[in-house]
Amino acid sequence: MSYMVDYHIHTNFSDGKDSYMHYLEVARKKDLAEIGFSDHITLEPVDWCVKEIDYPVLRENLKNLCDNFSEDVQVRFGLEVDFFSGREEEIKQVISYFPADYVIGSVHFIDGWNFDSDTSLYGKWTNNELYQKYFKLIQEAAKSGLFDIIGHFDLIKKMQCWPETDQTPLYEETLKIIKEANVVIELNTSGLDHPCNDFFPQREILQMACKIGIPITLSSDAHQPIQVARHFEKAISLLKEVGYTKITRFRNRQRGEIEI
Repeated sequence: MSYMVDYHIHTNFSDGKDSYMHYLEVARKKDLAEIGFSDHITLEPVDWCVKEIDYPVLRENLKNLCDNFSEDVQVRFGLEVDFFSGREEEIKQVISYFPADYVIGSVHFIDGWNFDSDTSLYGKWTNNELYQKYFKLIQEAAKSGLFDIIGHFDLIKKMQCWPETDQTPLYEETLKIIKEANVVIELNTSGLDHPCNDFFPQREILQMACKIGIPITLSSDAHQPIQVARHFEKAISLLKEVGYTKITRFRNRQRGEIEI
């Protein structure tokens, strides 16, 4: 699998369970070409993100690793940054502090609610209403110009929050905006290990994205070393089945491609 990348990795700088070197050991064993560390950055005071006081240490440590790690796995400097509507300038300032190779834009909050880990408010809205709220934020994130990659496109389904009716028009509208904004999406394999038991995004959405020419990259959303490149063989098979022939790679926020 030496032609593959894994661009969504969390270490103990945020909510991951280990240090860079242990992830790199697994990446070498799995014959990855590139690994990108993308710890959580968010404007909200939560315990699963990099603390602002640690920004200089993160910047120095990861930049040194990217520049000096000379093994057969190339290291990329990534960030996973939460999008908040109306706070684009704050987000831009934070991103500009880091010498990132790529920035993943994600939505984990709806009206201040961290739906990704807090299940207490499911039922306050219909699931259709939640989907509308969530995907409107994804659309804004794509249009903001802040991000290279949209993270886990349909994360709203993680806790088995399924829409009451078909949301294909909403998916199509969102993908059209992503295409027009020239943003990449990721095939995030972590959903197979969550209650939804599915890739982010699901096959039907992936087919739509491929049909209109949205570039794709590959990620495990690993929070511990054993999860690096998890389910990648299944993911690559799916990508080929829906029509993808290339994976997007990044360096200095510029894109390249890898044949699959």
